[in-house]
Amino acid sequence: MVTLKDVAQRVGVSIRAVSHAVNHTGRLAPETREKILTAIHEMGYYPNQGARELVTRRSKLIGVLTPSLSISFYARIISGIQQVAHQENYTLLLMSPLGEKSADYQFLCTQMLQRRVDGIILNPIPSVRDIAKFTRSCGIPVIQIQNHIDSFGSDYVQVANSESAKEAVYALYRSGCRKIAMVSHSRVSEEIADRKRGFLAAMKEMMPDYTPVVMESRVGIPDARRVVGKMLAEHPEIDAIFAASDYAGLGAAQAALELGRRIPEDLSIIGFDNLEIAAQQLVYPLSTVDQPKEEIGRIAMKMMIDRLNGRRPISQVLPASLILRSTTKAIKKKKRGRK
Repeated sequence: MVTLKDVAQRVGVSIRAVSHAVNHTGRLAPETREKILTAIHEMGYYPNQGARELVTRRSKLIGVLTPSLSISFYARIISGIQQVAHQENYTLLLMSPLGEKSADYQFLCTQMLQRRVDGIILNPIPSVRDIAKFTRSCGIPVIQIQNHIDSFGSDYVQVANSESAKEAVYALYRSGCRKIAMVSHSRVSEEIADRKRGFLAAMKEMMPDYTPVVMESRVGIPDARRVVGKMLAEHPEIDAIFAASDYAGLGAAQAALELGRRIPEDLSIIGFDNLEIAAQQLVYPLSTVDQPKEEIGRIAMKMMIDRLNGRRPISQVLPASLILRSTTKAIKKKKRGRK
């Protein structure tokens, strides 16, 4: 069995230096660290995790609680988390609940704590207030993604949801749309609430005398299709829809086509998230707000490592970018203004 001493003798450094390289601690010259890691790989040295925990009081295990492991949006964020975790020699414990109730998430948090995770990353989940409060009471760091409950003293990283929603409305307005509606989601989350606030603020700024139609659907294409079908039947004057997610945007497009609406001539649509399924539509690739999903994950994992090393909680808001595709009309070259 290969030991730290064997690796140290092979490279010609101290046992302490090898330990620093393995645990990503201390200061080592990059070339020295590289030589040590190469020797570790070639010699087949595997650190004893139990012994490491006794010394560092850390498991090097990070829990990631996510609504889904299959939906591409969450998977891309997890990919970013994994990149940094791998670089820093951490292991991820990924869990997704069968339901959406707070109790479902708390049950998984309990399982994570039983497995001695060093911290938990909340990959945007509903009922985040209850979960963050529960995990903080256990004395481990919590990183929030797309949620921001400042009073809990947790780090969070998110995109500028409200400002991004405003930009989407401004783009629809500049393309000539005036009767702009929104499809939001019935599931309570900070990110969706921020997008709704941004939408309403932009509509009040651009058209203060117009009361926009806002309807809610469950997350997913089928229910958005049903809700938008009802919306357009009751309000045929609507000429644009801002959707709180790409799934809602795709459902809106299906409903519009079923009612004989031309896209974008009769109805423009902008979604949110820039999912692959929305970008790859053959007939109507969806205009959308693009979130830097992998970057969000990388930042969240870096925040976790910094917290474990004693840094105080911080927040970071990333810009999102508007991508205009086939579901929106060309932007008119006019200054932003009211009708």
